[in-house]
Amino acid sequence: MKRRLPTVAALAAASLAVTALAGCTSVTDTFERVHSEAFDTRAEASEGWVGVEMPSWLPDDAASIRTTATNDETRAVIAFTGSEPSGCVTGPRSSLPFDGRYGGFADASELPDEVLWCGAYEVHESGDGWLAWFNATEAGQTPEP
Repeated sequence: MKRRLPTVAALAAASLAVTALAGCTSVTDTFERVHSEAFDTRAEASEGWVGVEMPSWLPDDAASIRTTATNDETRAVIAFTGSEPSGCVTGPRSSLPFDGRYGGFADASELPDEVLWCGAYEVHESGDGWLAWFNATEAGQTPEP
């Protein structure tokens, strides 16, 4: 009977470890004070977007949408595939994505001089689609829809 107790304890510990690893993203997000969401389509995103309103410039055919934003919405990054965002203008890049989980720029030679300005977001075409980011320039600022 004494041999079973260590085996049961080992199984319980292994189960707890697997459960903890499965929830790593949410645990990491909690510590980093961000929230992350993923949507297969723009329609799904419009139903489940968290925080500020979903950006209107996100194209109708946007897919594989992934987003991470600070809990106070003062920084955000969005990755997606699909067409070029609509209603944007070309302008100089002023900042970088605050979070690199969806890609970014490996070194300074990859930094774009110009980006698409879609409202308050800077957007740049990447190898996997599009990468958009917002960084507040004053306390409490959030992106306009």
